Amino acid sequence: MKKETKVWLDIAHEDYDNMHYMQKGKKLRGAVLFAQQAVEKIIKAYIAEHKNTPMRSHRIEKLVLEAGLNLDSIGNPDVAELSKAYEWVRYTDLAQSHFHKAEEVQKLIVMAEEIYVWMLKKFKNN
Repeated sequence: MKKETKVWLDIAHEDYDNMHYMQKGKKLRGAVLFAQQAVEKIIKAYIAEHKNTPMRSHRIEKLVLEAGLNLDSIGNPDVAELSKAYEWVRYTDLAQSHFHKAEEVQKLIVMAEEIYVWMLKKFKNN
């Protein structure tokens, strides 16, 4: 494994843990932020390992394309929703109107978990 890949994976793991920590503490805005970040960074780890230096973007849908990933086997989740949610949590008015109920955040957390675990398996299979 490349050194750059390991750095991305370590940070992705930390963000994944932070997502769960924030969710348990009912810090929903933080949970969404770290959900997106965990997915972004694990995909960037994949790009670093198999392609080149990943693009500087927070848009997961762009990173999926850059990585050449096919998400069909995990139900082709709408990763653009996770990207949009990441942008919204950065603005107080949008965060308060969209992420004040656990049920509203749960689908994003589940999506992030599914993608993260699926991507992690790609590293363990190599």
